[in-house]
Amino acid sequence: MERAVKSARLVGVDIYIISENGVPQFTDLAPFQCEFVSNRGTKVWPGNFLPDLLLVNWYRCRFLATSEITDKDIDSFLARLSETWLWSAAQKLWLYDNEPGFSKPY
Repeated sequence: MERAVKSARLVGVDIYIISENGVPQFTDLAPFQCEFVSNRGTKVWPGNFLPDLLLVNWYRCRFLATSEITDKDIDSFLARLSETWLWSAAQKLWLYDNEPGFSKPY
């Protein structure tokens, strides 16, 4: 039996960034803020991670909106990020009936 969804609201985007220069750092993200960066499922920013952790060049960066957003806001954000970063995929983040439809960081 499927549960009927009453509302869906776009709240952010996970972007998979390719970087050969370590953990990506971001500035001027409005209307988004970077919540965390993970590598192979382990959170590597903010905070510390073990120096012997084997990192690959593919980082999941979670950006949550600081205000109401639309698909067009995500499109514009991806275009701005593309000026500096190489990225391979983006996954929109939704709240369904005010419940996250996405995983929390580890």
